[in-house]
Amino acid sequence: MLPHAAVYLGPDGLLLGHNKRMEAACAAHGLGEVPGRLRDFLSAASLKRCEPVLSAALGGVPAQASGGLSLKSGAGFCRQLICTSFPAVSGGGRVVLVQFVSMDNSGPAVPVGQSGLAPLSEAGGAADFLRYFPDDVLIFSEAESPDDKAGRLLELIDTDFEKELLIAALADQDDLPRSLYVPERAENGGSGTAADQSVCEVRLIPIPDLTAGGAPQAVMAILRRNVESPDEIAENRRLAYQDPLTGLENRRSFTRTLTQDLALLSRQAGEGLAVFYIDLDEFKKVNDLGGHEAGDDMLLHVAACLRQTLGDRGTAARIGGDEFAGTVFTGSEEAALRIAEDILEGFDRIHLETGNRVFTIGGSIGVAFVGASLDLNKLDASQLIGLADQACLRGKRFGGRSVQVHTVQPGDCTRSGSVATDLPEPDSFRGNELALYAMPIFDLRKNSLFGYEMLLRLQGDRAQGLSSRAWISAAERSGFIARVDAWTLHRVLDAADRNPVRKTLTMNVSADSARDPGFRECLVNRLSVNPLQASRLCLEVAEKDFLREPALVETFFRFASELGCQTAIDDFAGHWPSLSRLTGLRVEWLKLQAGLTQHVARSPEKAAILSGLVKAVQALGLKVVAKHVETAEDAALLKELDIEAAQGFYFGKPKPWSAAGLQ
Repeated sequence: MLPHAAVYLGPDGLLLGHNKRMEAACAAHGLGEVPGRLRDFLSAASLKRCEPVLSAALGGVPAQASGGLSLKSGAGFCRQLICTSFPAVSGGGRVVLVQFVSMDNSGPAVPVGQSGLAPLSEAGGAADFLRYFPDDVLIFSEAESPDDKAGRLLELIDTDFEKELLIAALADQDDLPRSLYVPERAENGGSGTAADQSVCEVRLIPIPDLTAGGAPQAVMAILRRNVESPDEIAENRRLAYQDPLTGLENRRSFTRTLTQDLALLSRQAGEGLAVFYIDLDEFKKVNDLGGHEAGDDMLLHVAACLRQTLGDRGTAARIGGDEFAGTVFTGSEEAALRIAEDILEGFDRIHLETGNRVFTIGGSIGVAFVGASLDLNKLDASQLIGLADQACLRGKRFGGRSVQVHTVQPGDCTRSGSVATDLPEPDSFRGNELALYAMPIFDLRKNSLFGYEMLLRLQGDRAQGLSSRAWISAAERSGFIARVDAWTLHRVLDAADRNPVRKTLTMNVSADSARDPGFRECLVNRLSVNPLQASRLCLEVAEKDFLREPALVETFFRFASELGCQTAIDDFAGHWPSLSRLTGLRVEWLKLQAGLTQHVARSPEKAAILSGLVKAVQALGLKVVAKHVETAEDAALLKELDIEAAQGFYFGKPKPWSAAGLQ
């Protein structure tokens, strides 16, 4: 009955069986008989794309991969892979049903007698069509609602199964054919266990209308009774309560779980409950630059991180496109904060390689903490999720990658319409509301001032409660950041013109500015007036932008170097994808991520790792700047490690450029 080429795949990678459409697909591509393994006919890139999806399916989580898969010959084979797991007939393993959705949506032609499905027009109408099937059958018209379909099924099966679950499973018309499993009413009226209860298999199959080009005209439901399969009952429940991509709970399931947690909390003295709302930072760039396949892979990595971090302590869910949630029983706000920070640290370890790009991810987390003393009768699960969401939005106002904890008060869940204030539009700020600050950079070898990093700050009434980092992030999202960087460049070069002391001035350049012809033209025009200033200017690009768009950054660094400017990679974390790309890159400086150098004097192990990294970088001919240096002990150790320069509060805090002697 499957409309696509399909195979059964064992845990050892062997193809255990296939349908006629698979034979036809292989024949159409000149493969002869169906190969014994996927690796025998799919390309290496397609196999790599399949690995996370098949791994999830073999673990019991249905998964799918969008995007074309190709053969070793380079020819396209399918546009989508759908994997569904089943318990093996013998042993404790699982087998996977793999369906290859063809490139043109139609699949290879198969004779009616072999496909198992005769078109309605050839069967002589619905009455004659039903003769082909000995089980009970229902035909659902295109006009019937999921509620009507569920009512007809429940009446025919004679069951007290939850109608809401069946409606949710019937609502998705795009994922056909598929099977649902509905428990039948016990004959003796007793409850029994799930393992003892028989179920009715409902197979949903689209009926094509050949006069409409094969588009589905109706849906046929084939019923098979007295099937003993508690695992299949769980599969039906999954359709209504599980996110199909990540395998986490969906919003409906999470709301139900949170309601149950609140009921349990009322019986646990001295316990509290933390509700997490997690919004990924810059996920749109992963989709835009890497494609939706990379976006799906990133969401799978995030889901795995949440499972590992929350573990048996709580529940994780995907409740939107790039929004996740979780609950954990914990005793205090401090403990909830530590869990949220653990989640962000887990995100920091995610590095997704696709083609020549490497993507990282961050997140903003809002926490609604329910204390033990609160009256739980007045709490509602949906309102708690909303409070955590509002806390998350406050974190977004401070630039992302933050945790905001809100302790729920008695009146919080009775308020209506409490919505966080939107960020001002980046291009609504005027020049007199922006200011440059200078942070000193110290030469550790010469024990003297080396230069300044120029930092953009907001000022004025509209900047209250809005960090510069948040505003710059908003400017990047709106496409306004290149104009901001051009404004900054003019002010930095103005400072260089006015200051006779030859100190290096560094400024950050976004990927959008590196791509923007207007910003490059601005740089050329300013330096053509005073070419000697180029050697004083150091242009920094963040490591995350370098990993996402290496070709773009390499081209920009070459352009800046030819003008005589210095170049630097900022927030360098020492990961191999970055190290492997440094050879041949025209860059002078690496500015180390703060986590590599903070409190290094207290950790001999951390100092040893940092020493090895610095030697490797210097062997490539690059110089190193340590950031966020706050103590004399750290500064002394960094000097012993032969690091060239450092910045941080120990050497001086950012000051307006006039106060720093730059004007």
